[in-house]
Amino acid sequence: MTSEPILNIVLYQPEIPQNTGNIGRTCTALNAKLWIVRPTGFRMDEKQLQRAGLDYWQHLQWEAADSWDHLLPRIPSDRLWIFTKFASQAYTAPHYQPGDWLLFGSESSGLPASLREKFASQCVSVSMPGPVRSLNLSVTVGIAAYEAYRQFSLA
Repeated sequence: MTSEPILNIVLYQPEIPQNTGNIGRTCTALNAKLWIVRPTGFRMDEKQLQRAGLDYWQHLQWEAADSWDHLLPRIPSDRLWIFTKFASQAYTAPHYQPGDWLLFGSESSGLPASLREKFASQCVSVSMPGPVRSLNLSVTVGIAAYEAYRQFSLA
């Protein structure tokens, strides 16, 4: 495993430990770093989180930020992609690069409108042609992370 993550996956105030554990496992598989923006709906030592991450959690590069305002200065603004069902641009449209930051909202409320508006040109969406309100957070992260990886591994 290299010291520089291939991607940065940011979870904005996640609520479900099993989702975060599954996302941690995906991050470990890709050598991506997981960023967790507090507050969360669980403690980071919860058994469900560890169980979902299985024995991969010890290999995960991760860091928690006390708030979005604390994390934002660390993110190059031109390398940030925001995943929201309100975007008109498909998640396949950006030209992803190693080191990009992919931001995902909480399971119940997504991302604040103010954040989506501030970065409107960087908002992307995974289409849902069926009658569902949203996809599971860990599924969406998997789709997005592997699309980014697919793009730059073929370049």
